[in-house]
Formats: sequence, C-alpha cells, structure tokens
Amino acid sequence: MKEIDGLSTTVVGSLPLRDTPGNMYKGFKDMIEAGIDYPCYPQLKSMLSSFLDPLSEIIDPLKKVGHQFYLESDFKIPNKTIGFEYGNFINDFFKKYPDLKDKIQGTKACLTGPFTLASEIILRDSAANDITPIIFNEPRAIMVDKFVERFAEIARNIAKLYNDMGINIISLDDPILSVIIGRKSILHDDDFIIRILNKSISEIKNFSSIHVCGRISPKLRDILLSSKVKILDHEFCTSESNFEIFKKEHFETTDKYLAMGSVKTNIIPLQNGTINDYVEDIEYLINHIKKGIREYGKDNLIIKPDCGFAPLRENFGEKLGYEIVLKKLKNMVLATQKIK
Repeated sequence: MKEIDGLSTTVVGSLPLRDTPGNMYKGFKDMIEAGIDYPCYPQLKSMLSSFLDPLSEIIDPLKKVGHQFYLESDFKIPNKTIGFEYGNFINDFFKKYPDLKDKIQGTKACLTGPFTLASEIILRDSAANDITPIIFNEPRAIMVDKFVERFAEIARNIAKLYNDMGINIISLDDPILSVIIGRKSILHDDDFIIRILNKSISEIKNFSSIHVCGRISPKLRDILLSSKVKILDHEFCTSESNFEIFKKEHFETTDKYLAMGSVKTNIIPLQNGTINDYVEDIEYLINHIKKGIREYGKDNLIIKPDCGFAPLRENFGEKLGYEIVLKKLKNMVLATQKIK
C-alpha cells in the first residue's frame, strides 16, 4: 500500500548558497514556496564535513588534518549523537513560519551513508595494519568491515534522532555505492552491503530513502531492491541509461518508490549563456515525467532533481546559481502539477 502520493516532489538537499543561518531559512522557505511537497533542510555544508567534522571531535582516533580525515585505531560508538541541529532547524523554522507547514506534505532530512563516510577516511597506525589498498591509493576505512559497521551504527543513531523529531523522509546519501558495485561488488559481498543498509535505516519508522548518483548497475539495483529501503533515489537526466535498469515490476508489487531525477544538476556554463539555457522548459519536463509514468507507473514515482545543487555555486556564482535552481524547481513543480 503506497502512502506517498504518486508524483510528489522533493529535492536531494544541497543548494549553492553560503552556509549562514539566513540562507538556511531562505533556502527552505523558497523550496516550500516553489511548491516542493517534501522539502529537505538545505545542505549548505559538504555532505562529508557535515558529519565527519563533528565526529572527529568526539571520536578520539579520528583526526582531521587539513581537509583530510585519518583513523588511527579501532573506536567505540560515541554516546553523543550528532546532527541534531538539522532536525532542530526544521522544527524552529515552522515555529517561525507555521502557515507554511500547511503547504507541504512532509519534510525530509539527509545524512551521508556509511560506505561513503568510510571511503573518505584514510587508515594509519594500527588501523592500517595488514590492509591492502583497493581502488584507492592508501588503506581506507571502507576496506574494513568492522569500520563500515561502526558508521552504519552512527547513521542509525542519527536517523533515529530525525525520526523522533517527526521528519517524514530520511535519506542516506551514499554515492560511493555506484563506484564499488558494478558487474560485481568490490570490497564487500552483497549480503554484507544489504545488512549494512538495513542496519542504517532500522530506526526509521516513516520513509527511508537512499540516494546513489551516476549509472546504476543491475547488481546494485538488485542489492537496493533487496534492502528494506523504501525510496530508491537516482539520476535519470544525466544518467539516462538508468531508464533501462529499472522496470515497473520492481515497484508495482512492493512498497518501494522510485525517486526519479527530472532536472539536471551537473551543468557546465556556456559562453554568453542565459538562465533559460540551463533550465528545462515545461514541455521537456512533461515529456520526461510522462516517460517515467509509462515505465514505472504514476503511483510509484517521486519527482526530484538529479542530485544536489551545490556545484552551481562554483560554476555560476551564488546569485546566478541560485536563480537557476529556483527556476528549475518551479518548472519541475509546474510540469508535475500539469500532469496531475
């Protein structure tokens, strides 16, 4: 039984704005006023530093040196839960703007997944003993099962916090999965990956989600479908090949949804380009969404951008980048409403 309306809209999370309290409020308010059904708190920090910075302050063997993180030995799960400020932001926002809560269907929060967090941590000293580097040039925490499991437990604790705060969709952002799972799984077997994902979301009582960008392989698709994650969130504009990977039968007999990327977020500036050169028009969006409906069924689809919008700040500057984002979101919502 589906509980999210078909063709509901959401976002992945990041925006091309500087990290200030004012921009947090601005970004969230603008998403709601653009018509997004499940707005996510604006991710204005790196998806890695948002969680690894505070973890490095409460996990003694985890050190930050410059912009890099190092793990020197095994560690225990800290008693202190991080990430509460993002859940508090959502609650504080609606205390300030209570009328805006009636304009949405629910809220969304995101946290960086255990595999991606572990992939960014270099092992050294005793933590690196007997570890042979694979994919990376040096030993990384993602190569060690027990370290990945620790980060899954941390993700579970953060997800429980968000769940208890009443957030409706809680998403793991785990893009490294499309790198380590191609025709075969590198570093870990399939059962371990499924177990880690299920552990990460085990405290989510509403809707769990996982965002993996890039091309999804059939093996990764099957792993995600075998997990207990409710919403599979992927790119379908930049990675059109994903239309060939998923089928309607993957969703019509299950309680899973497909969050289908419907506007591009990987955008290269054009010489003398204008906003309209970077924003999908309504006709294109209607055709794209209708293709998703034909392929997967209206009730199984959530409509959202391909990925996060943070890179637009570097490519276009904050002002123009944000103008592009708002127009993309408004057109995406308008096209969805026309189909509805």
